[in-house]
Amino acid sequence: MRLMIFSMVFLLASVQEISPPDFCASMQVEKAGIYYDGGNELFPAPLFLLFPRIYIDADGGADSLPKSSVEGRIPYAKFHGILHRQIVLAINIRPYLYDHLLPYLPHYWEGWGGERIPYIGEWQLSYEEETTSGWEKKEFSGVITPACLSAVPDELLADADFNGSPSAFWNYEVVTR
Repeated sequence: MRLMIFSMVFLLASVQEISPPDFCASMQVEKAGIYYDGGNELFPAPLFLLFPRIYIDADGGADSLPKSSVEGRIPYAKFHGILHRQIVLAINIRPYLYDHLLPYLPHYWEGWGGERIPYIGEWQLSYEEETTSGWEKKEFSGVITPACLSAVPDELLADADFNGSPSAFWNYEVVTR
């Protein structure tokens, strides 16, 4: 019984808590898109993602709301004496409004000012880390919202769900057809 309790205590003590990296701390949003400055040691290269151009009918309708993404890759890197490989950082921008709600876009269009559409960002990081038993795959992800960024310009703060606080970013790349 003692051996079992000791083994469980040892096992719990040896489990390392993996804290996800904070990529929002290294990102900024501007009218053109989202900029990652390379400030996280797991991915030290900058990336820039433009907001996609949206074509809207005069009444606020659209056939689709485009998404946009960028991906950066680093083949090998060493952090804190540990070898990492196949490091991939992807940043995505998608409409705040889901595709199944697209028929209701004309109803939202006027409330959103008639010149912009709210978008939200996401990031994904994946890599393999060398361990004593081989390569271990690790994956992390998160959303990019006004709450996780600092110093977002006021004209980009979108109260997309009309609750009084910003939940997305305004995409001004809108063309009326």
